[in-house]
Amino acid sequence: MKKWIFILICLVSTFSFSQTFSFEMYFEDATGQKDTITFGYDATATDSIDASFQETNIITQPWSNQFEARICVFETPYFSGEEFDTASVVGHLKKQIKKEDCLDQSLYVSVIQLNNVVYPVTISWDHSLFTDQCRSNSIITDWHPGGWFDAIIGNNPQYPTILKDLDTAFYTHTSTHHIDNNQDTTDVLFFALGNINQVFVGLKELEEDISIYPNPTTGMINFNLKGNQQIQSVNLIDVHGHRFNTPVISNGINLSEFSSGIYFMEVQFDSGKKGQIKVIKD
Repeated sequence: MKKWIFILICLVSTFSFSQTFSFEMYFEDATGQKDTITFGYDATATDSIDASFQETNIITQPWSNQFEARICVFETPYFSGEEFDTASVVGHLKKQIKKEDCLDQSLYVSVIQLNNVVYPVTISWDHSLFTDQCRSNSIITDWHPGGWFDAIIGNNPQYPTILKDLDTAFYTHTSTHHIDNNQDTTDVLFFALGNINQVFVGLKELEEDISIYPNPTTGMINFNLKGNQQIQSVNLIDVHGHRFNTPVISNGINLSEFSSGIYFMEVQFDSGKKGQIKVIKD
């Protein structure tokens, strides 16, 4: 009888503490100091701190005097500027399981704080875990979420890294910092679990002017212009920031010679208006 009770307890524990998906993110700074945090998602998770997924709030624990990485939980998940205070911070975690729906268009942005870090810092993970369409657009970056597209198309060498493409990200600094109530500063990275439907850095500001099809495409992208605007130029930008001038042919562009992947089509109209649309090349 005791044997069956033990087995039942084990099964209940496994059910209670399992999640649909989780993975470890490994950190190592220039001195060799290491730390690990865990991210994941589950349909039954919440935006709060879930004890059922072994999420433990350690916000009252002092930071280590050595390098340490923590996940910062905000009551209101909004960030602005290069520095922000702790007015809406409700927790620090080493493991965070978020609610996830594979068909959802929403982004699940997490804040990673780095304390006592000696740069450069290397972050690594198992990229083979991110080929699944429910997480194929997952990224990590040191740029504030409001500037992700600028990070990709600009000259920033630390553009957002897509986790399915690489095993590591390398940072010589961070662009965003966190100031706590004691005026102590930690450096900040942003991580997002993203599915194939999400435009995680693209801007939909051209929807009233143009639609494109098919997308994804194996070759031609056709334009359907709305209103009286005319296209002046089209540039294609890959996830590494490389820019390609793409001639408009028969009211579209031809991507046959481009490698498979995610691109950002930057359209300039004769009115001076400019915007971007995400394009997927199969």
